[in-house]
Amino acid sequence: MNRLVCFIVLIVVAMLAGCTTHAPSASKFMNVKPHTFAMGLGSALVAGDYYDYVVQRDDDGHDSYTEINFMLDGVAYGREEHFLLGVALEMSLLPSFTAGFVSDYLGVQTWVTPFVFDTTSLPNRPFGIMLIEQYPITPNFKVGVSQFFTNNSYAHGDSPDCCSLSVEYNAEFYKEIGAGAYMTYKNFSFEFRYGNELNSGNDRFYFDINLMFDVITSQKKMPNRL
Repeated sequence: MNRLVCFIVLIVVAMLAGCTTHAPSASKFMNVKPHTFAMGLGSALVAGDYYDYVVQRDDDGHDSYTEINFMLDGVAYGREEHFLLGVALEMSLLPSFTAGFVSDYLGVQTWVTPFVFDTTSLPNRPFGIMLIEQYPITPNFKVGVSQFFTNNSYAHGDSPDCCSLSVEYNAEFYKEIGAGAYMTYKNFSFEFRYGNELNSGNDRFYFDINLMFDVITSQKKMPNRL
């Protein structure tokens, strides 16, 4: 029974420790039409120098540092003319909020994740900014590139002993600068991003697949012509 309890606790810890934030998708952001409320789904694989290890302590407790290498997210974006507001929900159930400028050829995306599992670095939060240049090949097929700076996070869970539920979560942060490219066909997009962790040799590679859905579209009234 004790082993079963320990196993269940470790699963819960692993799920909660999946508090990982990275730069959001450029293609989903750019794929929202004017005067439209849209929702989307995305999945991403992360390769490279990500953190995923457990340090065993002498008191049979453990410190786990986890930066997951697979992510799912859902987004809800509303765009009016060139201004966009939105929210994203990741696997960790931590919402991030997005605001920015969108046009056919240029986008500026900013984001912040105000709630993280953190008891030590309260002023520090995940945030970032991204510049996006888009090139419409046809009305349905578009390609784009992006450059970004972001303050990423991943969870650090401290458990006093194997079978205890009193787990403290602290967020570890690192700054990343990178670039990406994407291609979009109608509501579907494929995206690649590369990021370099500042002040270290860590490199990360992101492979995204995204799908957007137009939920509500309002056509702006045209002026009457005499």
